[in-house]
This record gives sequence, C-alpha cells and structure tokens, in this order.
Amino acid sequence: MPFFAFYDAERFHGDPKPRPGVRVSFMPDKLAAARERAARTGRPDDLPSVGNEGLMVNEIATDVPRWPSSLWRVADLEPMRPIPAFRWLRCRAFTVTEEVPVWLVAGPHGEAVEQVIDRTRTLTGAQADALAALPDEGEDPLKRTLWARWSRDHHSGSPVGCALTTLHQIIADAAWQVGPHLFGPDEEDGVEVLKDPAWLSAFGAAYAAALAFGNPELLAPEENAVLTRRWTTVFGTPDLPPRQPA
Repeated sequence: MPFFAFYDAERFHGDPKPRPGVRVSFMPDKLAAARERAARTGRPDDLPSVGNEGLMVNEIATDVPRWPSSLWRVADLEPMRPIPAFRWLRCRAFTVTEEVPVWLVAGPHGEAVEQVIDRTRTLTGAQADALAALPDEGEDPLKRTLWARWSRDHHSGSPVGCALTTLHQIIADAAWQVGPHLFGPDEEDGVEVLKDPAWLSAFGAAYAAALAFGNPELLAPEENAVLTRRWTTVFGTPDLPPRQPA
C-alpha cells in the first residue's frame, strides 16, 4: 500500500489534511498560491513543475524524498495520468487508511536512524567538538563497504532513504544557530556552506552512525561498532522499545 508524506501546510496542496478515513483531494488553487508566494519572495522552492501537479504518492516509504512530519498509508488512488513505470505518481485524490511511523522512510531499522536525526537537530558546539575529538579511523572504508554491499541489490537511492540528505541539512541548521563564523563561501557558486572542521567531522560521525544503525545486517557486529563508536561514545546507543515478534 503506497505512502503519502506530509511536511507542513505550506507544502500541502490538498484538502482536507490527512487523517484516517478521509478522502484527500488535490487543490490546484493552493498550488497556484504557493507559486505566487515563491515568485514574490524570490526564494528557491521545491514546488512541482508545470505539468507535474498533484499529490505525490510513493510506492515505497524509503523513496520519500525528504523527512516528513507525518507519514500515511493511502489507497483508492486517482492518478493525474496513467501510472508510470517508476515508483511514485501524482494523484488527484486518495483515501487515507492509517498513520504510520515517520522513521519508515529510513527503512526497517529507521527508528534508530530517527534518533540520530533528532540528536543532530539540537547539536551544540560542545557536542560537535566532542565528536570531532574522537578518532574516526576505519569509518571511511567501512562506509564504502556498506554502500557497495547495499548497491548490489539497489540501483538508486540510499541505504537509509532520505536520512543522509536530511542530516546534511539539519547539521547546517544546527551550526547556524551557533554562529555564521562556522560557514564560508563555496568555491564553485559562492553560497555560504558549513566549513568548520569540527562540525564537518561531527556530520561524518552522524552519517556513519545512521548507515550502521539503519543497516546492521550489511556489516559484522564489530564493524558496526567501529562505524558507530564516535556517536555512541558521546550519545550512547539508541534507546529503542522492544520489537514485537514477527
């Protein structure tokens, strides 16, 4: 059963808001108003292109392109056009069946990945320094190994869905709260990007931990321990509720 990811009211161009049992319909006027606001502010936006309107639905949760605020299973899709060969489509309407945990966008072990994301959102300068002060030996080759093993059966995407791009954005947001002195111009386009070595190292620790927690079956336990060592030294292991037997 496919998934609809809700982000916020600004990015939602339907009515009513998702909840179990309701029929949600695409509202072209909402999208038109969002485009007008984007044109006035001059800010980059992620609005669907002309000809690609509708409510985006993903067949697989890990294909959701960014971390949502809520995630819903939907049924009775009314596609805007014939269903394409890829794993998402735009709909005129769908029926909401149930709300499911947001962390499913990072895969079956996404609950631990979500805890890494939540910690990173509120990362402090002291915590970034603590992560950076720990040795990162062994992380890079193990990350390459994990990616290679995952890629044998996957030709696109990420081992933890949108979690890695989410981490990239939220660590920059957390660093900006500490101060703009942590940023500098990108050499290619001149935009301000995170440059501080300690914060970049902290991002590396979060990235490695997300990969290992999200894919424990791809590496041996001792290899996973290397990938998560810096993260767990500072924050401990994820506190997860016991899983129900399958």
